[in-house]
Amino acid sequence: MHEHHFATAEVVEEHLVQQVPLDGFSYDEGKPKTFKQENGVIREFCDNCGAFICEYGEQAADKFRYIMWGTFDDPDKFPPKGEFFCKYRTEWMPEVPDIFHKNEIKE
Repeated sequence: MHEHHFATAEVVEEHLVQQVPLDGFSYDEGKPKTFKQENGVIREFCDNCGAFICEYGEQAADKFRYIMWGTFDDPDKFPPKGEFFCKYRTEWMPEVPDIFHKNEIKE
């Protein structure tokens, strides 16, 4: 994924997320801290260590979460299916082959 606002949470423009329906997502313990950006994106962080867990837009808040790929115990079970915000791709980042690519998302 490539998008300017991602840099705030990860200090990079690229990161991998897995879209999960809200009814298939829950926390085993604790309650996350949330932060809402000016662009409406809401991010959830571990209330204990501060790790970036997931994010979602206001319109998707009652539908799904984008879970950070690195938070899964077995992330290889979730290979990429698409790339978003490709127009922000850095020169050194290669395109992922055999998946769909979207330069931007328009609401």
